[in-house]
Amino acid sequence: MVEGDPENVDAQYRTEFSVKALEDAGLEVNCLTDQVGNWQQDQAQQIVANALGQFGNDVEVVFCNNDAMALGALQAIEAAGRKVNEDIYLVGVDALTEAVQNVIDGKQTGTVFNNHFAQAQAASDIAVKFLGGEKVDAVNMVNYEKVTQDNAQEILDMLK
Repeated sequence: MVEGDPENVDAQYRTEFSVKALEDAGLEVNCLTDQVGNWQQDQAQQIVANALGQFGNDVEVVFCNNDAMALGALQAIEAAGRKVNEDIYLVGVDALTEAVQNVIDGKQTGTVFNNHFAQAQAASDIAVKFLGGEKVDAVNMVNYEKVTQDNAQEILDMLK
């Protein structure tokens, strides 16, 4: 696990729910290392290089709290002679264009898209309801979207 700022609530949730998703799928999780990469590609590269050096093939999944760190992790994975989606999985968050392209190319297992288009539409819909006198909830969530090879091209097209 390569975390962003440990005081950042998004980083905390990204860490917690990454592990929870595996456990909910019935997989046993053994966290070999959990370090702070401060959202930085170079720091993540070093963290993952060190983890691969220390734990070798026991590293099966690398979670990064953002895609910039996933790009650094990919550099370390490739330098160690490992292949994403063959002997290691790599997941990031933010759906950066380069990361989504990496998903398409098989260099990143997945990322997560915080769909700002859907957020803007939801905010507009809520504003119209509110201005029309309708009661609206104080909190209105728009779900993140998984980006996998199945939908990566669609997401990339939206981002361009």
